[in-house]
Amino acid sequence: MAWRSRRRRFVKQWLFLIGIVIVCGWLTTKGLQMLFTTGRAEEAEHVVDEFYKLEQEGDYGSSWELLHSSMKEHYPKDEYIQKRAHIFMQDFKSETYLYEIGKSRSVSSFQLKENGKETELDHVYAVEVTQDFDTLYGPIQLVQMCYVAEENGEWSLLWKIE
Repeated sequence: MAWRSRRRRFVKQWLFLIGIVIVCGWLTTKGLQMLFTTGRAEEAEHVVDEFYKLEQEGDYGSSWELLHSSMKEHYPKDEYIQKRAHIFMQDFKSETYLYEIGKSRSVSSFQLKENGKETELDHVYAVEVTQDFDTLYGPIQLVQMCYVAEENGEWSLLWKIE
């Protein structure tokens, strides 16, 4: 009879130990998953911050380099530089602006429309950007949703263009 009691205790201890190992494995997996996801989200936010920092300085040529290839096709570099400078400096009569970047969030599916066809991009993050301008017409606040996608191992910025 005593051997049954010891055997039950032994089985319970092993089940408890196996349960602890399973829980620890699950927590480790989830922790690593969160660590890698957080790193990617921070990289996406960094690209957006770098883009708007360059734009704030009036360095539209360098900011253009951070655009996704589809945006570069849509906005040739010389045209992009000219239009961005025209809008902010000539139309708004604003030398610079302040900007604030929201937290990035993962987007489950992002449809990119190019030349009449749709392409789905993976690993896309959405980041809301708020720009505050002091203009000829008074303060103007521009809120825009930016998207950051991984392309050829690099993060690049895009906007939804319909």
